[in-house]
Amino acid sequence: MKDTPPRLEAPEDFKQFSIALDERLRSSAIAALAPVAEPTSDAVTHAWVRPDAIRALSSMAGDPAWTEDFGKMCAYAESKGWTGPKGAIRAHIDLIPATHPVSPDDFRNAMRKFASGVCIVASGEGDDRRGMTVSAFTSVSAEPPMVLVCLNRSTSSHDPISTAPVFSVNILSGLQEDVALTFAGRTGLRGADRFDDQWTSSETGAPVLTTSHQTLVCTPISAQIAGTHTVLIGQVIATSDASEGPALMNYDGVIKATSAAPATLQ
Repeated sequence: MKDTPPRLEAPEDFKQFSIALDERLRSSAIAALAPVAEPTSDAVTHAWVRPDAIRALSSMAGDPAWTEDFGKMCAYAESKGWTGPKGAIRAHIDLIPATHPVSPDDFRNAMRKFASGVCIVASGEGDDRRGMTVSAFTSVSAEPPMVLVCLNRSTSSHDPISTAPVFSVNILSGLQEDVALTFAGRTGLRGADRFDDQWTSSETGAPVLTTSHQTLVCTPISAQIAGTHTVLIGQVIATSDASEGPALMNYDGVIKATSAAPATLQ
């Protein structure tokens, strides 16, 4: 929970104003609220929320209509005596009942039933090249073109890739199971030793697997820690020519090639 950033719910609704707080944070409410508010008392039932924090958290800040309504809300709060130091607005704190996650084993068993492609995410040049096998990869946006990969924070390649100025996502073909195993650490090779003569470097310095199904070269947009992984979002600045044939898939704990024959949706 400590890595969960504060957010503003329903920023267009000025008829109700409250803070949603996970009940597991009750004992550390002051620290949890610090980025946006300050409790009005030790009971932690209400808090003073700074207007600048509301503006910073709202995706609608700057919109003329929103700004006008926000000003009306501040004036109304002041008329009711609901304002405090430096114009802060009094908000009710709603404690949200804690939810309990499934066990790690149940989660893994469930996710094994989701078929996904297999990629090598890589960065660096020469002896500084690092890469890892990743299945958690997806598109985010076409305009601008962005993709998302999830990097295991416990791997030695995590820090070099997550902090690199440019990285590549190399989608593997159905004939590259050995590459997937190498970058998953199954062959004993480490660091730059995992890269053979099938790898080259892009114009921007990212490793590119010349025999991949498809390669995307990206610059990082954001990196957010989420549990055991880092969610890395990159803007795609270059792509390779795509190859034909089957792709490599990860399903039910097994890595294998897909059928090259496309399916027709009725």
